Amino acid sequence: MSNVNFIRAASPFVSSIAQANPGSNSSSNRAARHTALQAATTVDELIAMVPQDYRHVLRTPLLEVAALTTKLWSARSTLEKWNAHKTAKTYPPHIRSKAPEVQLSKDFGENAVADAHRTRLHDAHKAYMDATLDNCIRAKSDDVAFLERALDPTKLFEQLAPLVAKRGEEILAKSKLPIFKSNEQGGLELDTWEENTVAKDLATQVYNDCVVYAFRIISIVDAREHTVKAKLSAKKTLATAADVEMADASKPGPSIQSLIDKAVSARLKKVSTTSAKAKPGKDGKKKSSTSKSTRAPELPKPYIPRAGRKPPRVVGGKPSTKKAQGKGKGKGRA
Repeated sequence: MSNVNFIRAASPFVSSIAQANPGSNSSSNRAARHTALQAATTVDELIAMVPQDYRHVLRTPLLEVAALTTKLWSARSTLEKWNAHKTAKTYPPHIRSKAPEVQLSKDFGENAVADAHRTRLHDAHKAYMDATLDNCIRAKSDDVAFLERALDPTKLFEQLAPLVAKRGEEILAKSKLPIFKSNEQGGLELDTWEENTVAKDLATQVYNDCVVYAFRIISIVDAREHTVKAKLSAKKTLATAADVEMADASKPGPSIQSLIDKAVSARLKKVSTTSAKAKPGKDGKKKSSTSKSTRAPELPKPYIPRAGRKPPRVVGGKPSTKKAQGKGKGKGRA
């Protein structure tokens, strides 16, 4: 007996689903419900669209479905990178290592026998890393297959349906409707209880749609991860293009190089002309190119009077006609 048949046999609610009102689960009603689920763009929005009576029951398993989908994307991405390394004959960082080196004496290290030993060590190390990469790829492939089986529709239904069935029985047991009848006095009295058809129809809908909730969550996570992957790819492409442009711009073009050559040549020519003008004279000293007529005139030294000395005569000037007034005898008196 399969798990689904066992659930149906063990749960009276599941057995009663086949006798439910056909209108509650018609093709048009189901299509309308599934179309409404397309409005959810995040996992939380999708969980919020689950009927309130069943939301807390399905929240945790639906979040686990989202987590499994994210893990599956990560495992597939890693497997893709490792296969690319194998094709390019390179190694991922987690297994990349340097080949061991043996310290040999200088005399023996230059021998052909030493080269043969080094070659064997290198080949053995390469074979080890190749085998390690192959084992990693096989392990990650099995991991991807395990996650894919966990998200299989049958597996998801077997996990979600029992939770909905159990919750449906609890709600139906607590939501029965009273049936009244008239007594002999004309009043109403309780006759019996009947099953709540509204609650039963809702339970039937959630039971049939529980796996659809999981499908929609997988689709939401797939769209999110695809967007993230596309953005990362675009950033890498842009960074590579920018590196190429910067490398091209750093190279001097012919026009810039010619300008630099002309400037250096003109500067060297000017320096050589200046050094040729400054030639040494007879005494071994360099003559200045400045002529005597262009030299500035020498200024007379300032006179500093001292006691008992007369001031120097001014050469080339007119004699002063003004008599100096002194304090001698008979001078300066009327």
